[in-house]
Amino acid sequence: MKRIPLTPEIIAAIQAAVGEDVTVDDSYAVFESISLNTLPLPGKNGTIFEKATVSLLTLTQMVNSINGGNHLPLIFDHDMSSVPVGRVFKAGLQLDQNGNAELRTLWYIDPTEQKLAAKVDAGSLDEVSVQFLATQILCSECDFDYRGPDATWANFRDRTCINGHTIGTDGVHARLVGLEAFTELSLVTRGAASKPKIVGKSQAKLAPPLQALAARGFEVDELYLTASKGEIEVDVTAILAQLTEQTTAAATATAQLTSVTSERDNLQTELAARETRIAELEAAAAEDTGAETLAAAQAEVTEAKTFLAEVFTKLATAAGETDVTAPDTIADLKAGIEAHQSKLSALLPIGGAAAQTQTNEAQTGVKFNASLVSAFAVPR
Repeated sequence: MKRIPLTPEIIAAIQAAVGEDVTVDDSYAVFESISLNTLPLPGKNGTIFEKATVSLLTLTQMVNSINGGNHLPLIFDHDMSSVPVGRVFKAGLQLDQNGNAELRTLWYIDPTEQKLAAKVDAGSLDEVSVQFLATQILCSECDFDYRGPDATWANFRDRTCINGHTIGTDGVHARLVGLEAFTELSLVTRGAASKPKIVGKSQAKLAPPLQALAARGFEVDELYLTASKGEIEVDVTAILAQLTEQTTAAATATAQLTSVTSERDNLQTELAARETRIAELEAAAAEDTGAETLAAAQAEVTEAKTFLAEVFTKLATAAGETDVTAPDTIADLKAGIEAHQSKLSALLPIGGAAAQTQTNEAQTGVKFNASLVSAFAVPR
C-alpha cells in the first residue's frame, strides 16, 4: 500500500488543520505527493504555459500558504462543484538529486471514500495536480509581465511580449513568479507534469519521504495553472533540527577545546621551566665531572623526560590521537609537543559555532527560513 501509517505526529497535524474534535483513526488514508517543481512543465504545448517554470519563491509561498492555514480541499479532476474527498494538511520543500526544488504535500482521503483510497493504494490512481494563480507571468527573455499593466489580450493570445519574444520559439517560455491564489489539489487520471506520482511510504519525505504530483491544464480565466510533478522532497524541519543539533555540538566542542587550551597553556609554562632547568643541569654536568653531581643531574633529566612524555601524551590525546607512544629523546618530545600545540590551535573555531553556521550559509547560498519549516519527518 502507498498510504502512510498514522503516527501521533500525523494525527496531531491533521487535527491542527481540521480541528481537535475530529477523530482521526485508521479509516483515514494519508498519502504524500510531489505537487510541483522548478523544472519546465510538459504537457502545456500551445498555451502560455508551454515549458513554463515555477520559481522557488512561488513554491516557498505555496508551502507558507498551506502551513499557514490554507489547508486545500482534495477533490477529483479539478471539479470544484463536487464535494471534497479529503484535505491537504501539510507541505514542504525538497531538493532532488539534481538540486531542483519541488513542492511536496501531505493529504488524506476521508473515511467516506474507502474505494478511492483503495485505488490510490493499488496504484490505479497515482497522479495529482494543483491549481494556482501566479502573481507574475514573466517572459524568460526580457521579464515582460503578461499580467502587468502594459500587457494586452493580444500579447496573451499570441503568446508574444511587447519585445517580440514568442513563447515556444527559440526556448522562450514563461516564468511563474509569486503566488496570488492557491485553490486546490486534485486526484487526476493523467497529470501534465513529467512522471507525476503519488509516492509510497518508502519514498515519502514529509512523512518522512514525499512523492509526486501531476501537472494539469491551463484553467480559470486562462491564468490559473494546474500542475504536478515528479519525485523528491525538501524536509526543512529536519534540516533545521540537524542544524540546531550541529550548532549545539559545535558549541560543546568549542568549550572542550577551550578547556584543553587552558591546560595546554599551563603545560607550556611548566615545560618552559623544565627546559630551563634541564639546560642548567646539562651545563653543570659539563663543568663538574664529580660522580655525585652527575648522578643528581641524570636523575633530574630522567624526571624531566618523564614529565615531557606526560605532556606529549596529554596533548596528543587532546588532538584526537589514539594509541599514543611518547618518543625517547628530549628533542623528539619537544618537537612532538610543539607539533600537537599547532594542531590544537588549528582545531579552535574562529568566531565559534555561529561563525561556522554563517560560513556554511555563505558558501551554499541557501538560507532556510524558519517560517517555511514544518515537522515533515513522519515514518512511512
